Amino acid sequence: MRSFAIISLAFVMLVLQSTFAHLVPLDTWVPSLSFPIVLYMSLHDYNTIKGVLISFVIGYLMDAFAGSPMGLHTFVTVAIFLFSRLATLKLFLQGWIFEIILTFLLAMVSSVLILSIRAVFDEDFSSLLIHIKIVTSRAGASAAVAPLVFRVMERIEKMTPHRRTEGMIGRG
Repeated sequence: MRSFAIISLAFVMLVLQSTFAHLVPLDTWVPSLSFPIVLYMSLHDYNTIKGVLISFVIGYLMDAFAGSPMGLHTFVTVAIFLFSRLATLKLFLQGWIFEIILTFLLAMVSSVLILSIRAVFDEDFSSLLIHIKIVTSRAGASAAVAPLVFRVMERIEKMTPHRRTEGMIGRG
C-alpha cells in the first residue's frame, strides 16, 4: 500500500512539474519534484530492495515524462538512491537545512551523471558548458521544494501501515 502511495505521489509530482515547466517562461528554475521522494526513502528506514524498486519505477516515470532515452533517469535515480543510502548510513543528519543541502548536492550529482551519459552517447561536448547554469538553477529549485516534499512523504508514512520484515537490520 505504501509503495503504491509513493509511486502515485511521484506520478502526481511529475504531472505538476511538467505543468509548471509549461507555465513558467524560465524553465531553468523548474524543480524536480520526484527527486526528493527518492532522497526521503534513502534517508529513512526503508528496505533497500524495496527502495531500489520504487526508485526504478520513479526513474522510469521520469524517463517517460522527460522524453529522454529510456533508462537514463532510471539508472541515475537508482544510483542516487543507493549513494544517498550509503551516505546516510555514515552521516545520518536530520532537519530541513540538511534536507536542502543534501538535495542540492545530490541533484547536482544526478545532473552531472545525466549530462555525462548524454555526452558520451550524443558525442556533443560543446553544449555541456551551457547546461551547467541550467543544472545549478534546477538543483537549487529542487532543494528549495525538498522540505515540502519531505513533509508530504512523512504524511504518507503516517497514513499507511508500516510492516516490519523479520531479520531486517534497522538503523534506528
